[in-house]
Amino acid sequence: MVARLRRGWIGVYVTTSDYSRNAQEEMVEDQYPIVLIDGRRLAEEVRRMAMDSHGGDLEAFLSDLASGYEEAVTSRRPEEVLSL
Repeated sequence: MVARLRRGWIGVYVTTSDYSRNAQEEMVEDQYPIVLIDGRRLAEEVRRMAMDSHGGDLEAFLSDLASGYEEAVTSRRPEEVLSL
């Protein structure tokens, strides 16, 4: 994944679990330009988004999100996404 980043780009690696201490240390030691998002932070962000847009109704938020998924998925190169 890191090898595909171009100069000046930052990667984001999201998991619904957590990262081992070794994985986190490797990112720091090797100075990889990657942000690690673990399951706890992901859950906190989803809950915040549900609160902001659906009054905290998580089920309604996720349903709304899922209903627009097919239309939102596109095949684009990273440089196209970054220039949007």
